[in-house]
Amino acid sequence: MGSANRRRHQVALASLCLLISGAAVGLSLDRAINLAQANDPWLHGSQLRESALAAEAISASTLPDPILSFGAANLPTDSFDFRQEGMTQASIGITQRLPRGNSRELMGKQKRQLGQQQAMLRADRQAKVAATVSQLWLEGYRAEQSMALIERTRPLFEQLLTLSRSNYGAGLARAGQQDIISAELALSRLDDRLLMLQQQRDTARDQLSEWLGTEAITAFSTDTFRDIRIRDIKDRRLASALQAHPAIRAIEQTIAVAQSDVALRQEQYKAEWAVNAKYAHRADDPLGNDRADLFSIGVSVDLPLFTAKRQDQNLSAAQARAEANRTDKALLLRKMMANLKTQFNRLQGIDERLTLYNSRLLREARKQVSVNLNAYQNDKGDFREVIQAQIDALNVDIDALNLRIDRQKTSVNIAYLLAGEHHE
Repeated sequence: MGSANRRRHQVALASLCLLISGAAVGLSLDRAINLAQANDPWLHGSQLRESALAAEAISASTLPDPILSFGAANLPTDSFDFRQEGMTQASIGITQRLPRGNSRELMGKQKRQLGQQQAMLRADRQAKVAATVSQLWLEGYRAEQSMALIERTRPLFEQLLTLSRSNYGAGLARAGQQDIISAELALSRLDDRLLMLQQQRDTARDQLSEWLGTEAITAFSTDTFRDIRIRDIKDRRLASALQAHPAIRAIEQTIAVAQSDVALRQEQYKAEWAVNAKYAHRADDPLGNDRADLFSIGVSVDLPLFTAKRQDQNLSAAQARAEANRTDKALLLRKMMANLKTQFNRLQGIDERLTLYNSRLLREARKQVSVNLNAYQNDKGDFREVIQAQIDALNVDIDALNLRIDRQKTSVNIAYLLAGEHHE
């Protein structure tokens, strides 16, 4: 008896929490998505990576720093006298290396392409965050609304328990102790379902807190959901919509980077030049006669003559990576198209079931409750059938709610797959 009282006390607390949370200003789905996207550190990190790549693009496009050299040439080792020999010189020179072909422009282009890819990755991340947070929010909303349905139905079961006790106390022939036990069992089962749903709601809250930061979740407020109609999806060109998806565009940018790398590897077959200039000072001779200073200028070039084991292999590797990226794009497109068709068929099936619930099941469940209760009151029915009819009606209401939530979760998945339509 003590454990039963304790359980009822827990349910009472759960009910009180539900009432309090219902009175409080709840967390809407739109606000949850906006908070999650605003508090996502990945997005900030992506912006920093884009800034870094923009800076690196400028650096990669710039000529290498010139090389300044100092030296003493032809210094006699017998006396180390700078004026002894006419060939002795103190020199200063500068060398400027000119990278192969258009390699500087191509390296800068690669960095810019990688920087542009970050914007596409951020768009995909935002869409993924919206989908993830929506799924979690909908799970919390499902649990909270299910609790509300049970709380709305619970007084009916309490009335049935009061009725069974009254009939049994009055000594009516149709009343038996098993009626009281059936009503008490039904209430206990409702209490258990409430506690289970409360745990599911709290789990959804805890998981959402990872995305919302310090935002306190008091309740999941009733939202006006974005309705997706089957006709709207049929009318769209799904293949072109998927081609515009941020994840696909990010892979296309990876392919563009790989193509730039192929062009950069082709530049390695070209010669690399260097220009150098040197000024050499000579001291006066031992007799004090002036010696002319010297100036030199020259050009050097390396010749990539043996390319089989370096340039050819690097080019082959770059071409293979570019083709591999195209394969990745094809596989992702195939996967997304299959997922979109699956979600579309799921949405269609849910709509058919919802039509059945709205047109027949909900009405028939309520009618069954009324018929069984009238039969029992007129000594023509069994009390346990009345209890079962109430349970069936509650289950039908919860099943209808679950279908509506499943439809919204399916719509969320479709919205992510069609995210490219909002970023064209």
